[in-house]
Amino acid sequence: MAEPGTTGAEVVLALDVGAARIGVARGVVGSNFAFGRGFITRQKLALDVAAVQSLVDEEGAARVVVGLPSRLRGGDSPQTTKVRTFAAALEKAGLAVVFEDERLTTKVASQGLATSGLKKKQRQEKGRLDERSAVLILESYLARQKNAG
Repeated sequence: MAEPGTTGAEVVLALDVGAARIGVARGVVGSNFAFGRGFITRQKLALDVAAVQSLVDEEGAARVVVGLPSRLRGGDSPQTTKVRTFAAALEKAGLAVVFEDERLTTKVASQGLATSGLKKKQRQEKGRLDERSAVLILESYLARQKNAG
């Protein structure tokens, strides 16, 4: 779907799916930038999927980029399996889902927050790291899309 005021640019959302929270970011294909949209506090699978669906509708997103936490040397971890299950539930709800490698995004996001100029209390707010990780996941996806096109 096109963002209002643009010429057909696709809006995409990215998710950093964790056990307690889902970080959310928003961007437009063709851009280099993603912007944090907060986080969703995890509840039950059906409620989490409904919350993502609501955000997709609200933002007019064409697809959802889900960060896939593979092991550093490749292969699946227990969290990878959980994320794949969550992504399958999103697809079952009718959402277009693509995966993006998210290895090291939490570490990079943590380092970025440490040097962000935010006060320690602000850096430690629940969800801020999840949101920042989603931004990094989406920026990686957007860069790949731009280079491929």
